[in-house]
Amino acid sequence: MIIKKNKLSGFTLLELLVVIFIIAIISTLAYVSMENARARARDARRLADVYMIRQALNYYKEVEGGYPVNLSEPPQPFSGPSGKIYLSPMPSDPKTKQPYSYSLLVDDKYRLVFNLERETNDYLAGENIIISLE
Repeated sequence: MIIKKNKLSGFTLLELLVVIFIIAIISTLAYVSMENARARARDARRLADVYMIRQALNYYKEVEGGYPVNLSEPPQPFSGPSGKIYLSPMPSDPKTKQPYSYSLLVDDKYRLVFNLERETNDYLAGENIIISLE
């Protein structure tokens, strides 16, 4: 005589909910980690942009005899009255696509303003201001 058992194999509702909960936690942690990495990458890009702008401004001063009154709007090239191109294209903030703030100060100095999302070794999170030393 053969006895049949009517036992269904499969997962219980509780087991499925636990697995879904664990997957949700892991995906949330991955998203937060990726967003932090993206913010660090954007900040690195901002610092590289500011460095390039400062180099272009110093070269402009050497060739043209002083700093410019204003900078070109991105993505236009930054050029002088002589037609020489100092930086092409003019960089902008990687997240907002807004140009970096530049103003000419008295005594042939300039002020450059940019924002960072995270604190770095040299700069704080938020608005940072660089004033030329010359």
